[in-house]
Amino acid sequence: MLYQYRCWLRLQLRSYFLIPLFGINFSLTLLFDNIKHHRHQSFRKTENMTTLFLDIGNSHIKLAEKQGVKWEVVFKASNGSLEGLTEVVEQYPDINLMVVCSVREDVLNKILDVLNFIDVKVLTSSLIDSVSLDYETPDTLGMDRFLTCYGAVSVTDHDVICVDAGTACTVDWMTNEGIYRGGVIMPGLKLFHEMMERKLPELPSVDYYIPTQWPGKSTKQSVQWGTSGGYLVVINGFIRKYLEIIEGETDLFLTGGDSLYLSENLDSSLKVHHRPHLLFDGMEMFWKDLERLD
Repeated sequence: MLYQYRCWLRLQLRSYFLIPLFGINFSLTLLFDNIKHHRHQSFRKTENMTTLFLDIGNSHIKLAEKQGVKWEVVFKASNGSLEGLTEVVEQYPDINLMVVCSVREDVLNKILDVLNFIDVKVLTSSLIDSVSLDYETPDTLGMDRFLTCYGAVSVTDHDVICVDAGTACTVDWMTNEGIYRGGVIMPGLKLFHEMMERKLPELPSVDYYIPTQWPGKSTKQSVQWGTSGGYLVVINGFIRKYLEIIEGETDLFLTGGDSLYLSENLDSSLKVHHRPHLLFDGMEMFWKDLERLD
């Protein structure tokens, strides 16, 4: 864009200085008016360009666009099928960038091959300032864990505990100064159920439900307590362990596919924020901060 602007400016200068000297005031006024108009048009065009955000998770990919203050998911599919992704992206002729967060390198490589006609920026842990990480193996840190917390601290002045309830469930901590302190990776709610059904086929299959009776008074209730109930008990236990070492005020953020289930069933004294698109918030904020540094 800068190179094109300079070329245009040189052409304008050449043409205007060919105007006879007696018309110099008029020609210079016209020149600067045109420069101002051209710059305004260029900046307006840049501002109107579209940036899309792609989340490549363990099971699904989601493509989203920011509409005002809200996120709109414009494409979602399982990781095994990328059919239709190119067609959706091509509906944005003004797209200038796609920002990607991925936990699946195999799927990422396929997408990079498919979308080789646009500019793609992949957010990785190597982009994180070392002072923002209290983590011994940053090269193995899932960028989604960091970005989820990054999105949370952008909307509160407190430390945050972020529960991302997806295929895998993560329970992570970031300070109000933006320092990622680490966390927990555990099976998600669906995996809790699938492991029981696969390894213990004689037991009844149950839905995501916590019985009102404790302890379970039937085999079905006992399995429900061991799956859905156990999932909640474990997460509550991790939250309590964090609160034993966090000194200041703390907010709890819930996101991911099973976050609504958590928001309806978790027993927490903390201020709870249910934000289904928290990862996209973090991706956008992190990318903007990188651009400011550049």
